[in-house]
Amino acid sequence: MPSIIAYLVFFSWPLVVFLIFRKLDLVPAIVWSMLVGFLMLPLRVEIDLPALPTISKYELTSLMVAIMAFVKLREAEQARQWAANASGVPVAPSAPPARKSKMRLVTNIMLAIVIITPLMTVMNNSDPIFAGPTYIPGLRVYDALSMIGGKAFVLLPFFVGRRFLTTPESHVVILRVLVLSLMAYTVLGFYEVRMSPQLNRMFYGFFPHSFLQHIRAGGFRPLVFLSHGLILGIFMTLAILSAAAMWRHAKSVGESSFFWAFCTIWLLMSLYMFKSVGAFVIAVLLLPVVLFTRVRTQLLVAAVMAVVVLLYPVLRGAGYIPTDEIHEIALQYSEDRAQSLEFRLDNEDTLLAKANERPLLGWGSWGRNQIYDSVTGEMTSVTDGIWIIIIGTAGWVGYLAQFGLLTVPLVLFALHARRLDVSVATAGLAIVLTANMIDMLPNSGMRPFTWLIAGALVGRFIAVREGTPAADVPRDVETATPAATPASNGLIVRKPRGMPGQHAEPDIAPDMVAAGAGGPKRRVRR
Repeated sequence: MPSIIAYLVFFSWPLVVFLIFRKLDLVPAIVWSMLVGFLMLPLRVEIDLPALPTISKYELTSLMVAIMAFVKLREAEQARQWAANASGVPVAPSAPPARKSKMRLVTNIMLAIVIITPLMTVMNNSDPIFAGPTYIPGLRVYDALSMIGGKAFVLLPFFVGRRFLTTPESHVVILRVLVLSLMAYTVLGFYEVRMSPQLNRMFYGFFPHSFLQHIRAGGFRPLVFLSHGLILGIFMTLAILSAAAMWRHAKSVGESSFFWAFCTIWLLMSLYMFKSVGAFVIAVLLLPVVLFTRVRTQLLVAAVMAVVVLLYPVLRGAGYIPTDEIHEIALQYSEDRAQSLEFRLDNEDTLLAKANERPLLGWGSWGRNQIYDSVTGEMTSVTDGIWIIIIGTAGWVGYLAQFGLLTVPLVLFALHARRLDVSVATAGLAIVLTANMIDMLPNSGMRPFTWLIAGALVGRFIAVREGTPAADVPRDVETATPAATPASNGLIVRKPRGMPGQHAEPDIAPDMVAAGAGGPKRRVRR
């Protein structure tokens, strides 16, 4: 039972978000609100209304951030209009984009599929399920409304990221906030490493998961205020990769990079002490990519790994994933970890077989995708990876739409890497998203911040392809430097030289040579 403090923190969070947006510029306010809400709010306090999805800390934070972002944008536009009226100079309306990006069309189609799929799933699952004494009724239109609302809440951060986090400077903000917040979180994590995971119980009055799962190697695996230590582990990995990307960014702009190097080492050491083996392996594999490879190589690695994650269910079902070899490697490290891995792989096999009975649209909600004992009616399966959860509940249609939204921007950035001079921060953010996607194979690591990053990458690609200003965010609420010109939007588009009827395009972005821009006069090749 959550304590009174848990309820006070939860229901006061809208006021906190309001204050954050009043004190900070738009982009930092969005990122800080999303991340602090995820890290600090209690889990078991929820608002459960009829015919609506349950409002937990994830939905509450996403909703408040979306509302305040558009409110602040509207206020800035009104202030600009009033200033123009006072000066007698009319405000020119925003020019439409020179062309519509195919990325916008593709992502809109996938978003529509994600929203509509629950209705089709409900229509395909009107039959009840019997398993011994267990009875699960068929789904109704009432259930579809709740499921559609749930998907809308899930995608809110994606819309916010696609709308407001479209500049390289906003990507720097995401990386910086991720590093600073997790640096502070390590203090709480080390307390639980020494004293055992007690902070959630001390402040909020409950423990969110099994305590036995957080006893590791003669010590403890912390989780602080998150649902599981595995979630803390993967976010530590994201922070490590972000710190490394910030180190590269600082060096590229001529700033001191010592602090970001220190953060990278500290976070990596902390993750090792937190005893999250899977997250540590992901960090060790991807950290050299961020530190020592070119931007184009980073984008290529991100795209290849994202496609492998997208196709993992197909490869898994066809037997192309060497599960036996992976189990043998885990057995050499720890017998307990090998048994846990074997249990997960066996569950994936049974759940994938169940999902293939209704492959297109899945089994829907209420645990219909699970395996039940035919005699006792008890649930015998455990869902860990988010991919098997989505396939089981929404089928291949829902899975390809949701994971496609995460994969498409990484693939398109890699395909257009030779034509687009992508910033170090954007490439680092692509690796961060890739690490999160890899973790989705064994764990359910899809969180609102994941969708915020995906939306930011999609919005960046759309902005440069359409030649639109940076999400039309007014100067007084943008943390970036003065807005780029519509032609470049801060990203250099290279056209073939010497083509008939064309002039050679310069290697310098127009916004960087404009009067008063103050930026470097030559593009640095990466």
